Amino acid sequence: MTCRHTPRLIKLATLTVGAMLSSVAAVAAAASLAEETLQEVIITSTPLRTTALETAQPVLLLSADRLRRSLATNLGDTLANQPGLSSTSFGPIASRPVIRGQGGLRVQVYQDGAEALDVAALSDDHAVSIDPAFADRIEVLHGPAALMYGGASAAGAVNVVTDRLRLRSGAEPIETRVELRGDTANDERAVSLRSGGDLSGGWRWRFDGFSKRSGDLSIADFVESPALRAKLLAEGEGIHDERGELHNTDATSEGGSVGVSWSNEHLAFALSLSGYRNDYGLPAGGHAHEEPVDDTADTESDHEDVRIDLEQRRFDLSGEWRPTAGWIERWSLRLARNDYEHAEIEDGTPATRYGQLGYESRVTADRRSDDLGRGVLGLQYRDLDFAARGDEAFLPPSRTRSLGLFFFEERRFEAWLFEAGARWERQSLDARKAGNSRYRDDAVSASLGSVWTVSPSTRWSLQLTRTQRHPTTTELYADGEHLALQRYEIGDADLGIETARTADLAWRYADTDDRWQSRISIFVSDYRDYIFAAPLAEGDAHAQDTSDHANGVGLRVVEYRATSARFQGLEAEWSIRELVQVARGGLGLRVFGDLVRARDAEGVALPQIPPLRVGAELNWSRGPWRVGLESLWHDAQTRLADNELPTDGYNLLAADLAYRHRTGAATMLWFLRGQNLLDEDARRHASPLKDVAPLAGRALSAGVRIEF
Repeated sequence: MTCRHTPRLIKLATLTVGAMLSSVAAVAAAASLAEETLQEVIITSTPLRTTALETAQPVLLLSADRLRRSLATNLGDTLANQPGLSSTSFGPIASRPVIRGQGGLRVQVYQDGAEALDVAALSDDHAVSIDPAFADRIEVLHGPAALMYGGASAAGAVNVVTDRLRLRSGAEPIETRVELRGDTANDERAVSLRSGGDLSGGWRWRFDGFSKRSGDLSIADFVESPALRAKLLAEGEGIHDERGELHNTDATSEGGSVGVSWSNEHLAFALSLSGYRNDYGLPAGGHAHEEPVDDTADTESDHEDVRIDLEQRRFDLSGEWRPTAGWIERWSLRLARNDYEHAEIEDGTPATRYGQLGYESRVTADRRSDDLGRGVLGLQYRDLDFAARGDEAFLPPSRTRSLGLFFFEERRFEAWLFEAGARWERQSLDARKAGNSRYRDDAVSASLGSVWTVSPSTRWSLQLTRTQRHPTTTELYADGEHLALQRYEIGDADLGIETARTADLAWRYADTDDRWQSRISIFVSDYRDYIFAAPLAEGDAHAQDTSDHANGVGLRVVEYRATSARFQGLEAEWSIRELVQVARGGLGLRVFGDLVRARDAEGVALPQIPPLRVGAELNWSRGPWRVGLESLWHDAQTRLADNELPTDGYNLLAADLAYRHRTGAATMLWFLRGQNLLDEDARRHASPLKDVAPLAGRALSAGVRIEF
């Protein structure tokens, strides 16, 4: 099939390749493209800040050039092709990470160790207020991460690590990085800048900023999935015309931060002030852009375009004190304050406004290491003041406060490493509405883990966790139209704590120079009182109370209920940096895949669970050059929940080219990437919009990063 954007692709490729070739003549010295290794990178998201090989917690690290190759407009799509991860893919802007088939209220997103404090988890159409373009690396904790972060991370956590709160640095000159990007998938044009340097007396300054502009998303063929088209035809309803763009998915975003830090031998702190703005359209919030089948018809679509205008102002502080004596080796402090608001605009008029003022503080004390091990004790407090106003405010104003106390201990006995931890968390939630509007309860989570070092290269790990999660405002008090998901939601104020028991067994291999790397992880999670949105039958009393209004605007009625559930699956990844020598360069290979199965107490599949995926990547590198080819096959998903349509299988084929060189004092990295090269009609089953909003069709992205 001929790509409708072929002239634009050829033009962009020609300009990029021409610039690369002209730069070759100016090369003074070449720098190799390299990846950070599992042996050396400290994972800051783990309680004791260990490497990925030294913790029983399954961890994914995305950094350096691997992060650059995966970088997308939003955080969810940046991570979506990694083992164990997917994305809600609610259009090109509002996409959240999905970990092991779970997302939303069970997966939390963090920036430099502090919660995002936005409202993205409340609804799939709300974008995460963290731009991945500024990430130095992204750390993903697979499975429960409640010990450090609380029950809201019952299924996992994503920590975006930047340099905004760098506590300690040597006597370094000013560092500046400029990056320009373009993408034909949505005509994106992006520019970002960050700079910083050391001052006298231990002080350091830094700032960053970015701006992005993009148009409607280019797609393969039809907006409707084959399953939805068949269903509509069977019901005698019209179907949409073939077209090449997903209507109302353009966006404009910008943001930046300024900060300072100071450090000496024992004391350090860093603070940052940041702002973020994002104005983006939604792909009809569950409706496609409707057009009549009859091209001669004069009928106008009655669909209202919906946009979200998001703005936040954030303050972050990080500090540490290292005493010279005593049993505490390090005291750490992390504070964050976020003033967040967004307006949902329908045909130019604000219809609903969401606002939240959030605070988080965490104090930890690291016990001084002895011959056997080390430990940490921490206290965390979170305060969220939320309000929604307007015609579609399906949640009441509320205030949620939680206090958590946790400890984690690590002991070594020859080849064995043992981990144990526990967390007590008290949460209070006050909703400003009539009736039962107060929630108070205590939750207790705990974990036991072990890492067995068979050899310097091979490790086995086992982690057992018991995690308790408090119900949220949405699950307790929702009552109204949630148009983004095309349903009428009803909460249950009598819901209690959700409890999960998880076992995770993993095998990891990395030779001394990380030439070979492998990991296989098998997990099982059993939930008691698993809270989910259950579609109500027509005869249900609650459904009858709301059916006249909800059905009048074509909405399904759902009620939050509790049941038992089980999630199980595996993740695997194997790579070799240099398999053979080809054309005086090293040819590397990476093979990976994942599988998740989830069902309720009656054995019925849970909704939006990603299918089996298997992928492979070939890469060739020689000095400053790198060429890669990646294929990720998605199986069809036919294990379906009630009222859920199947998803066809597809294969995402991508290729990339990168070249790094030095010109004077600057290091320049040129990169070119082609995505969905087969122009597949690709739909992620984890997306609530999969049947009306596919992923981008064949596209090309290119850019340059300059560091000096």
